[in-house]
Amino acid sequence: MKISGSICLIALIALLQWSCQRELFFDGISSGFLKEDASGNCLPITANGIFTIDTPLNQVNYIEVQAEVIKPGIYTIQSDTVNGYSFSGTGSVNRGTNTIRLYASGKPVAAGENPFTIIYGASSCNFKVKVSNTPLAAFTLAGAPNSCKGVYINGSYYKDSVLKPANQITLLADVSRPGKYSVSASTNNGFRFSGNGIFTATGIQSITLTGTGTPLRAELSKVVVDNVVSNCDLDITVLAGGDTKAIFSFEGTPGACVNPVVNGTYYAGLPAAPNNTVTMNVDVTHVGTYSINTNPANGMTFNGTGLFSSLGAQTVTLSATGIPVRTESTAFIPNTGTQSCNYYVDVLPLPPPAVFTLSGSPGACAPVTVNGFYIVSKPLDAANTVIIQVNVTTAGSYSIATNTTNGISFNASGVFAGTGLQNIILRGNGTPQATGITSLSPRYGASFCNFNVTVQ
Repeated sequence: MKISGSICLIALIALLQWSCQRELFFDGISSGFLKEDASGNCLPITANGIFTIDTPLNQVNYIEVQAEVIKPGIYTIQSDTVNGYSFSGTGSVNRGTNTIRLYASGKPVAAGENPFTIIYGASSCNFKVKVSNTPLAAFTLAGAPNSCKGVYINGSYYKDSVLKPANQITLLADVSRPGKYSVSASTNNGFRFSGNGIFTATGIQSITLTGTGTPLRAELSKVVVDNVVSNCDLDITVLAGGDTKAIFSFEGTPGACVNPVVNGTYYAGLPAAPNNTVTMNVDVTHVGTYSINTNPANGMTFNGTGLFSSLGAQTVTLSATGIPVRTESTAFIPNTGTQSCNYYVDVLPLPPPAVFTLSGSPGACAPVTVNGFYIVSKPLDAANTVIIQVNVTTAGSYSIATNTTNGISFNASGVFAGTGLQNIILRGNGTPQATGITSLSPRYGASFCNFNVTVQ
């Protein structure tokens, strides 16, 4: 009996010692190192928010770094204090590569580029933050504190599929003071959105946020949009992914497509616009992904990709690309690998040139809204647009472009159906070559104005 008692006591002590060691290992102080390049720069480094002189920093202002964790546990990572502000973060990490967010605190004192050093254990890396002297905008999100209003969701969202530049949300803001803005939106499903720019006027303005990350679950994901002083939310449907190809047929096959809806107006010599689409009826007999292309005709094609997640009757939208060549009714046949139907698109003659002036000419364009991120060596995409105002005195067609500066330019073309004050959406092209403020000037005849974009 004594021997058995001794064995039990030894086993109990060993168990307690193992438990203490396990507790210390998993819940103690972590160890590891920050990832950096050959020059000691944090790699990768992502900065969020706008840093402006004399403006207190908040939860929108943060950086994200990567740390290779050898021993999991609690971490404290912080930077030095430069120009009146610093970055820090605490929490717990697992073994392996971890992306860690460090929030800014303090208030920048002077404009310029500030070098920081981040320390994690015995390792360190460097990064820089640019402080602007442009004031921050004051605005509230339309619909706050409830559902966001005026929302447009672009792109498709699939489980385990990395978001693309086309995954964007556009919403409205009521601006009470012009200036810089930075807005982020978060989910609990592995993806988020962010956007920044400059409001040059007060009133209702639009904000475009671009998505990043990878959805983890197929669900109706809640997206919370935050601009510090007000929040609103919206829902995005994440579909199940997979490489299974859908099986479906167009309504009307093998004859004329039944009730296709041709959206937008098509003009000979005018590039197809984003609203030039065709919505068609399909019958899905097997769920999965689809990729649809039409025959090329009269300088145009239509295409669309996505995923059918349910069976039965539904619709699919194909987008036009190209420039119509002739004024005619052009036939298109969407190709699915089997028999298909056909639909017609009427191409109209291009109206005579419009007569209009740019608002703000010959000075700064006013009002103007700059959308999207502008980053060195990153090609501009669909999010990089600039909205300007014009005063149309004679309706008609137009084609307008800016100069090319710092590797980028903007252009737009279309038709004004009426007169008076109207907006033009200029779409960006090219790749920024250097950081700083880039000045561009759209011109139409003798009328011109200028606007600036900030390249980070």
